[in-house]
Amino acid sequence: MADAVVIDLAEVRAAARALRTSADAVGGAARTVSDCGFGPSVAGRDCGAHGAAIREGYLRLARALGMWASASAGSAQVLDSTAAGYSRQESTNTSRFGLR
Repeated sequence: MADAVVIDLAEVRAAARALRTSADAVGGAARTVSDCGFGPSVAGRDCGAHGAAIREGYLRLARALGMWASASAGSAQVLDSTAAGYSRQESTNTSRFGLR
């Protein structure tokens, strides 16, 4: 049995930063895919339906990437909040029990 649980707050915060960076990159990719400019008018007179289908595929991909970016940003926020709460509790415990 372990005598203590140790949480490396610097690593938790680093993970949150990495998730935020990922969210920013994926969000940028979502915007790029969404703004691709391809559609029925670009596909040509005889291929409008195919162009529309391709455009819809790009939009679905953009929505999926947007959800991924949002989930990553949300996870980063939860990690930051958890690290802050743990840090506050650790300070309280240290003061209360005269540790360190």
